[in-house]
Amino acid sequence: MSISYAELASLTCPVCRTPFEAEIWTILDARERPDLADMLLSGALNVVTCPQCGHQADAGGPLLVHDPDGRRVYFAAPADAPEHVWRERAQELLYVLVGSLPEEARLPYLSDVQVEVEASGVRRAMLRRGRRFPQRPSPAPDASREVHAALSSVEPSTSSLIPGVLVAALEELLTADTPAEAAVIVERHPALTTPDADAVIEHLISAARAHGEHDIARALTEARVLLNDLRVGIMPGERQVVSSDSYPSSSSVTDGEGSRLADPAYHAFLRAESPRALREAVADYPALLEPWADGELAARVDAALDEGNEHLAQAIELRREALARLRAEMTGDQGLHEAIDALLRAGDDADALAAVVGAYPALLTDAAQTALFELAAGARARGDRALAEYAVECRALLRRVREGLQEE
Repeated sequence: MSISYAELASLTCPVCRTPFEAEIWTILDARERPDLADMLLSGALNVVTCPQCGHQADAGGPLLVHDPDGRRVYFAAPADAPEHVWRERAQELLYVLVGSLPEEARLPYLSDVQVEVEASGVRRAMLRRGRRFPQRPSPAPDASREVHAALSSVEPSTSSLIPGVLVAALEELLTADTPAEAAVIVERHPALTTPDADAVIEHLISAARAHGEHDIARALTEARVLLNDLRVGIMPGERQVVSSDSYPSSSSVTDGEGSRLADPAYHAFLRAESPRALREAVADYPALLEPWADGELAARVDAALDEGNEHLAQAIELRREALARLRAEMTGDQGLHEAIDALLRAGDDADALAAVVGAYPALLTDAAQTALFELAAGARARGDRALAEYAVECRALLRRVREGLQEE
């Protein structure tokens, strides 16, 4: 089953007003279709041509980009769409994406969607995250003539740079191995960060694409993104992330520097001298069921041993073993299945929901958030919209409960 997905869209040419249809990609899996990912990074994805007058333009529209190797999901939100509209569309496309992935690939990072404005915003975000500045390949003679023609077509009023100086500066920039090196080169050639230079680079990119020199076009595009960042004051390595509140990452308890396990949870854990008391502690502090809590407890054992407090280290270790068994029971497949089933059967009754959450503290863990996300995705893939929407509502409700517990 293909992951990347395209739709046939009805468009109207803005120049000659001719109506036509074109294939527009709405879901892109970078591992499955590296060719499409390359087109996105070079600015060629979803660029359509009018069959009547030949006018080319970006078709725009929503686009969900899955980068499994980078463990990222990006959404290109149309600039002119109301927020509630593009959020609904993003959720729709995310369900389709997750439903088309094998179960082992449905990892928690999929619930974090980085929202950018239009495909150009996604392109800049991806380039900033993994920007490379490879050695510029030697262009073919025809391509070289086309590049010089592009430079010559720039009117003097458009650019104050001498073409030869600009080409030399760009060639030096494209030899940089890292963004930091590129920034040093730009310091030596400050004219590269001017709007005039940006117009010249755009001509070069168009010329390279026209001759099929995609490596040159991509390298120039990466350079253009860096230059734009420097122009607006963003230094190499910085990245502004606009997170979608519809797909928040799983939050955790933070208490003190370097510690995510709150002191009250830790003290309740230490006071649990029986299996029943441990269950009560977990019911009050579900964060104890998170896998990272085990790591923090192990660190506390080491710290106690370093201090010579073997009694405390032994007490933590004994309870830690019991907690590990309880964690496997409650957050394992069977335990989560029972908890989510009880949650779904509770319906909208507030008292019933409260009772279920009290009886199944695993519902307030990252594992439950992931399970509900997968349930919603699977339901949407099967066409069960009602179940998908209810699973999303339950996920949001549980997240609010978790946030409330962290504020206490």
